[in-house]
This record gives sequence, C-alpha cells and structure tokens, in this order.
Amino acid sequence: MARILVVDDRPVNRAMLVSLLRPVGHATAEAGDGVEALAQVAAWRPDLVICDLLMPTMDGYEFARSLRADPALPQPEIVFFTATFVADEARTLAAACGVRWLLTKPCEPEEILRTVNEALARAEAPPPPAGTGFDREHLRFLTDRLSDKVGELEQANRRLSALTELNLQLASERDPLRLLDTVAQGACALLGARWAVLRARTRNGEDGLHVAVAGRPPDEAARVAEAAAAELPWLEQAAAERRPQRRGDPSGDPQALGLPAAFGPVHGLLVAPVVSLERCWGWLLLADRADGAPFDADDERLLAIHAAQAGRIYENGSLYRQIKHTADRLQVEIEERARAARLLHEANEGLEQRVRARTAELHEVIAGLESFNRNVSHDLRGPLGGIAGAARLAREHARAGRLDQAARFLDAIATQAELSTRLVEGLLALARATNAELQRGPVDMQALAIEALGWLQEAEPARTLPVEIGPLPVIDADPLLVRQVLVNLIGNALKFSSQAAQPRVEVGVAWPDGGGDPVFHVRDNGVGFEPEAAGQLFRPFQRLHGARFPGSGVGLSIVRRIVDHHGGRVWAEGAPGAGACVFFSLGPAAPPAG
Repeated sequence: MARILVVDDRPVNRAMLVSLLRPVGHATAEAGDGVEALAQVAAWRPDLVICDLLMPTMDGYEFARSLRADPALPQPEIVFFTATFVADEARTLAAACGVRWLLTKPCEPEEILRTVNEALARAEAPPPPAGTGFDREHLRFLTDRLSDKVGELEQANRRLSALTELNLQLASERDPLRLLDTVAQGACALLGARWAVLRARTRNGEDGLHVAVAGRPPDEAARVAEAAAAELPWLEQAAAERRPQRRGDPSGDPQALGLPAAFGPVHGLLVAPVVSLERCWGWLLLADRADGAPFDADDERLLAIHAAQAGRIYENGSLYRQIKHTADRLQVEIEERARAARLLHEANEGLEQRVRARTAELHEVIAGLESFNRNVSHDLRGPLGGIAGAARLAREHARAGRLDQAARFLDAIATQAELSTRLVEGLLALARATNAELQRGPVDMQALAIEALGWLQEAEPARTLPVEIGPLPVIDADPLLVRQVLVNLIGNALKFSSQAAQPRVEVGVAWPDGGGDPVFHVRDNGVGFEPEAAGQLFRPFQRLHGARFPGSGVGLSIVRRIVDHHGGRVWAEGAPGAGACVFFSLGPAAPPAG
C-alpha cells in the first residue's frame, strides 16, 4: 500500500481523510499548511499528497509550485481537495501547478478512494508547472477569495450585531406577547425575509395560543394569523423534533409546501422551533428572502439560534410574570394579614378596655346596689317604723277616747307615708333615667332652663327663687331627659344654698378654648362639700349632709345616668362653705336652622 500525506489547516478535515485511507491499508501523515507539507515530503517521501487549497502561511498552489520547482524533492502526485464554489478557477490553476487531480467538498468516500487509486496507478511523471501567467492568475484568485471572505465577514458581522441588538431588546421586554411580536419582526429584519409567522403557546394561568405576523398588511396579517392558529402537522412535528427545516417550490403554491392557501404565494420558506431547555413553545416561519435567493444553511443556523434564544427569553419572561403575579398576591395576602392582625390587636385592646370599663361599671353598680340596699332599707325602715309606732299609739288613744292625741299621731303617719312616697318616686325616676330610649332633637337650653325654673317656682310660690340664667345654646339632645337634669341640678342648688345669707344660683355655659362640646354649669353659694367627696355625689342614696337637708339621695344619680346616656360627662367642684358647681356636657351644639 502507498504512503499518503494529508495537508489541511482544519484538523477535522485531516481526520476524516485519515479515517478513510487507513482502513484500506494506506499509511498516512498530516501537515497543517504548505510549509509543513514541503518538510514532510522531504523527510517522509510520500507517494501521494492530498492538499487543501486555502490555507494560512502557504496555500495549496504555492506548495505545488514550490514542490514542482525543486528537483531535489520527490515528485509525488498531488490531489487538490477544495470547496465547490472555487472548483472552476481551481482547475485552471491546478493545471498551471502541474496538478492533474481535483476533488470538491463535500465528496463521497467512494469518489475519494477512486481518485486516490487512479493517481497512485498513473505511471508517467507529473506535468511541469506553467511558466507564465500563473502569478497573475494566482493573485486574482486569492484577491477574489479574499473579497468573498470580506463580504462574508461583513454580512456575518451585520447579522451578529443585529442578533445581539435584537437579543438585548428581547431581554428587556417583560410582556410575553409583545416579546413574541418582536421575535417575528426581528427575524424578518435579521434574515431579510419578506414576512414571518410565529405561533406559540402562552402561559397565563392556563395554556393559550398567540400568533404573531410580521411583514404583511393588517388585513392579510389577520387572515394568516387565523390560518396559522389551526394545527399545521408538519410544522408542529418540526417544532416537536427541535429541528429547523427549509422548503421551496418554484410555483409559489403554499399548499405544495404544506401551508394553508390563506398564506398566499410562497416560493421558499424556513422554519425553526421556538424552544427552551424544558419545553417546545411553538415555531417561527420565514417566507421568501427579499433578494430572491433561496434560504441557505447559514440562514437556517442563524434562525435556529434566534428562535432558541427567543424561546429561553420567552420562558424566563413567562416565569418572571408568574413569579411577579405570585409575589403580588403574597404581598396582598401579607398586607391583608397584617391588617387583620392590626384590627384583631385593636379589637383586643378595645375589648380589654371595654372589659375594664365594664368591670369598673359593674363594681360601681355593685357598690351602688350595696349602698342602695343599705340606704333603702334604712330610709324605708325609718318611715315605716314610724308609721307602725304611730298607728299603734293612735289606736290606743282612739280606744281610750283621746281623739285629739289620736289625730296627732295620724298626722305623723301621713308625714312618714309622704316621705316613703317620695323615696319610691325617686327610685322610679332613677330606673326611668337608666332605661329610657333617647328621642334626640334640637333643644333650646335657655328656654328649657327657664321652664325648669318655672316648675320649681310653682312648688314654692311664697318666695322668688334667686336663679340667674345666662345665654345658653341650642343642642341636639332628648328634651324630656335634659329637663329632668336641669330641674334636679337647679333644685339641689336652691336646697343647699337656702341657709346662705343671700342665696344665689347661676346657670351658664362655657366653650373649650380648643373647640369642642359646650360645657354647662349650675353654681351655688351654699354649704359646699369636701373636694375628696366629689366622687360620691353621683352615687345612689349618697347624702353627704345627712338629714340636715331633705331629699332621697337619688337626684344627682339620675343626672349622671341621663348624661351618660347622651354620651356626655358630668362632674362637680366645691369646698365647705364656699358653694358647689356641677358641670355637664351633652354633645355638640346643633347647627343653625336654615
């Protein structure tokens, strides 16, 4: 078998030839360019050289010319192995270099082995290289190839720049549907296609479908989108297999290419799957290059890259949208829970406050009931005991015929019965003040105070009551209950100032400096009370001055119940011998009429 030297700047090309030649018994050696090849020829003395044309340092033509020009070197047969697009020019230059054999890439293995056998079997010496014109032709060939490479590089650079810019644009798009539209538009611009269709599944809680059409007028785009929404088996299969495809038909019939008639005339198409690592989302189809050329392998590779990158960005955008939607829902839930916790905390605090207040009220009620029981028992026992005693004595005197004395005891019975009646009436008034339902309305406090004074004056017609009523506003309150408040307070003031040298009672109002509800007062110059006893004044049956002044001890308790029922407050100030003043508020002043 022969010794064959394989010369190519691409190791993969050398490996392919070596793997083909060694199994049939040939010995092989390798070189990466023409300079290495000359050295190998001198040292290894091969029977045949298979040489690429376009290589760095020294190309195949220069190698062949240098080998044929040096009589000291062996002169093996040379087979040029080059790309198809330079085959015609290569044949002319090969003959000028003394090379009889030319193979074009790609080439079937059988053709390679046949050519090798024919070259090895040739007995005559190789032809000498041409003497004139080679350098000029060689230079023109290299210049043409360099110009082609520059054009290819410029086109590749333009496409790379466009692809990079498009990817940046896609990466910044957060709306998945707008992203799909941009992918279709970008593919048209990137590969110079007349129009494009993209069909992809969407993820908005459940799978849906979106069709984007670029490069067609709106009415045509609508028809194409409607047709593309249907199942197109071969496109779905190409997407599922993650395999780009090219198809062409000179007639322009879309149905001949497996497309719906609504797509319109199509001479050539290119389709690539829109995929991510985990999922196939759909497909991207380009129709007809604008320059009229068919789509080539470079177009196919570039569209496959673009569609795959778009698929990954689309999936990331869908995931981002889902995560953002979930995060928004979690934020709402967190805020709702925080609000619920805050409301619960406020409710608990309010409940605790209400419980404390209610407990205090219950304690006060219990204390009042205890005091009530004691006082009622005491106040009723006295009159009832007096009645019982006076009745026995009246009976004895009547039996003895002492009618004058019996009549005196009957008068005493009447007096005690009257005391008991007043006590019971006071209890009933206290109960009514506690349970009465408010009937609110505009109340002229000045007119109501004058009315209350008139009622008190009727009870004591023999004297003029020393009461001064100042200007008072109109408020929103229950007139019947407020009348009871004024009667009780003015009546108490008159009673406790009755022993003063010049009794005086004043009814007035004050307005807080910072605004708020009007505060009414009833002031007297009577006996007053110890300041520390102010809290006891409003408890039922509390009579600070004992029997010194008449009364049941429920008047101020009724006042407090009525004021509390209105949502207001009442308090008292005073000092022994310096009189007393009771303050109360019942709510805001009523708005002016009209």
